[in-house]
Amino acid sequence: MTLPDTRDFVGRLALGTVQFGLDYGINNAAGRPDDATVAEILNTAQAAGINLLDTAAAYGDSETRLGRWLDRGDTWPRQFEIVTKLAAGPAGVVRQALQESLARLRQPSVYGVMFHQFTGFRDQPAAWEVLREAQAAGTVQRIGMSLYHPEEAEWLLAKPMGVGLVQLPFNVFDQRFGSLLPALQQAGIEVHVRSAFLQGLLLRDPTTLPAFFAPLAPKISALRALVRDAGMPLTSLLLLFAAYAPGVSRAVIGVDTAANLRENLAAGTHAAQAEQLRPELQKLAETTTDFILPYAWPPRS
Repeated sequence: MTLPDTRDFVGRLALGTVQFGLDYGINNAAGRPDDATVAEILNTAQAAGINLLDTAAAYGDSETRLGRWLDRGDTWPRQFEIVTKLAAGPAGVVRQALQESLARLRQPSVYGVMFHQFTGFRDQPAAWEVLREAQAAGTVQRIGMSLYHPEEAEWLLAKPMGVGLVQLPFNVFDQRFGSLLPALQQAGIEVHVRSAFLQGLLLRDPTTLPAFFAPLAPKISALRALVRDAGMPLTSLLLLFAAYAPGVSRAVIGVDTAANLRENLAAGTHAAQAEQLRPELQKLAETTTDFILPYAWPPRS
């Protein structure tokens, strides 16, 4: 492949904002950032050229905090595009939920709206029709859903039904969707990947892993050995592995501080090294789903 410049890398990023509304991530000890920190993160992202925000009605007050910032009156250099998520349900409930999300975001329209679950899309045809109507009205550009299992992507490829956007997990351990990503892209479905750091698990010191994750210590140690030998940051390698996976349009990243964001943005300078290591990283795929599906993890103590 032709290796990109850093502007191409930044254009492949979307800023996730679950941290703005909820305590999130296995390594999160500080809790939600305050308003000044949120503003600094958004200003840094905008200045760097990130142009897409990912949020959801279920992310605490994330939409409300974004709406206040977006409505501040300063539109330089441009506003962000936004993807938000809703729960599927009766048509009237979904219609109202979309209106409420737009009101919290203080936006007349958004780039994307997704259902949180594939099952909601599959089992609630009236709910899906609400999103199609919103798309036809110009309120939403792309509609879709979050995916959790490869068989859901396979179903979509067989019956696309107007889906134009999906978000799914993809990282060094969780490569279950890898072979399906190019097919989704070829079908006109824009693919956003989340969990490049597996909620921080991939960044943990293998000697301090909670007991539940102890079987992963050898793979985390091997991952650290790769970046040590390559002389590049672990965060950069993980983010580039996700952002440049064939078929991926965007990698959603979540940060707690502007410094954390700047660290992630610097990953683009290591693109060539990361691609050279991709075959080795593919060997680290984990097949035990309890380790790679955060909803199967034990509660944090």
